[in-house]
Amino acid sequence: MRIAAVAVAALVTVGPFAPPAVPAQTVRGQLVDSISRSPLYGAFLTLIDHQGVERARAITDQAGRYVLIAPTTGVYRVRSKRIGFRPYLSAPLTLRAGESLTFNAAIDPIPIALEQVVVAGERQCDIEAGASVAALWEEVREALAAVAWSARSPGYWYDITNFQRELTPGGRRQGEDSTWTETSYQPVPFRSVPAESLEIEGFVVVEEAGWTYHGPDADVLLSEPFLRTHCFETRIGRGETQGLVGLAFSPARGRKLPDVAGTLWVDRQTAELRHLDFHFTNLPQRVVEPRAGGHIEFMRLPTGAWIVREWRLLMPLAAIRRAPNIAEPMPEVVALRESGARADQIKTSTGTVVYRSAYAESRLVAAGAAPSARRRFGRTRRRARRGAGGREPGGCCSQTEESYRKLK
Repeated sequence: MRIAAVAVAALVTVGPFAPPAVPAQTVRGQLVDSISRSPLYGAFLTLIDHQGVERARAITDQAGRYVLIAPTTGVYRVRSKRIGFRPYLSAPLTLRAGESLTFNAAIDPIPIALEQVVVAGERQCDIEAGASVAALWEEVREALAAVAWSARSPGYWYDITNFQRELTPGGRRQGEDSTWTETSYQPVPFRSVPAESLEIEGFVVVEEAGWTYHGPDADVLLSEPFLRTHCFETRIGRGETQGLVGLAFSPARGRKLPDVAGTLWVDRQTAELRHLDFHFTNLPQRVVEPRAGGHIEFMRLPTGAWIVREWRLLMPLAAIRRAPNIAEPMPEVVALRESGARADQIKTSTGTVVYRSAYAESRLVAAGAAPSARRRFGRTRRRARRGAGGREPGGCCSQTEESYRKLK
C-alpha cells in the first residue's frame, strides 16, 4: 500500500481557501489518486482529536480540495474514506492558535470487493462482528455520514416539489393530491427527531392530536442508539434490486416499542448507496398494516456531496370497528395517507446546475428553454395547490396523522 502525504505549516495563506475573518485553526489541502494523480473528489474527511473524537467534517470538491476547521488548538489527525480507495489516517498534526496547515495526500485505489465478501443471510446484532456485515456497513456508513454532513452545509439551492395524497385501504387515490413547491438555500427537508428520543418513545408516537410517524434519517441510522437496538443482515438483490446488495436491519429481540425494519441498498459494483426501503413494526393499539413505511433515494452530486433526492412515507389511518360475534372492538385501516418530496433542480451558490430531474427537464423542453423560462425556473418562490382538505403539511421525516379514530 502506498500512501504519500506532505504537511506544510503556514501562518498566512491566500487564494480561494483564505482563512475566515476571525482567526481559526485550519487544515486544508488536496487528495489525489496515487496511480493516476488525478484529484480525488467526493472523499469524506474528518478531523480527529487526540482522544479519537471527531471535531470537523468536509468533502473534497472536484479539484480534490478540502478545508477542515478545528474548534481549538491541539493535536489532530485527518481521516479520509472514499468508495474504491483505501481508508486513510494521517500522522498527528499540531495546530497552534490561528494557524493554517496545508496537508496533501495521495491515496491508493482498491478494487470494489463487495460481490466477493457479501454473503446473503449473515445476521449480526453487533454490526462490526461479522465480516460480511462489517464490509457492507463500512461503505454504507461513509455515504450516510456524507448525507448527514451535506444536510448541515447550506451550499446548494434546491427546487423541491412536495406532495400529499389520500388513498383507499386498497391503495387507490381518492380526492385531489395536495402539491406545493419550494425554492430555498437548504437541503431537502428530510429530518427525524434525535435517536435518543426514538429509542425511548419509538418511531410511532401516540398523542392527543394523532399519531406521529418518524422515519430514520442519516443521523439516526448512524447513531449509537439505533445500532444498539437493531440487528443487521446482508441480502443479495433480485428483481427490482438486481445488481444491488442490501444491508437489512430489524429491531433487536425484546424491542416492543413501535420501530422500523428495512434495507439499505448498495450498488454491487461501485459500492455506492442507492436507496432505503423501510416499514414500521409493532404499530400501536394492534393496528396491522404491512405497507406502512417509506422509501428514500440517495444520490451523489458531481461535486461529491451526497443528498436525499426523493422520499415518501405511507401512513395508515385506522378506526375502531365492532365485528359480529367478537366482543372486543378491533382496529381497522380505513384509509392511507402518503406524503413525500423530490428535488427537481439543485444549483451551487454560483448558479451552476448540478442536478435536474426528468420532470424539470420536461418543463424546460415544454417551455422551449427560453431565457424567460429559465429565469422563472430559478426564482425564489413558494407555490401551493391544496387538495380538498386544504392542508399543506410539513416535510419529512416526522408526520402527524389523525390515525386512530373511533367510529360510532
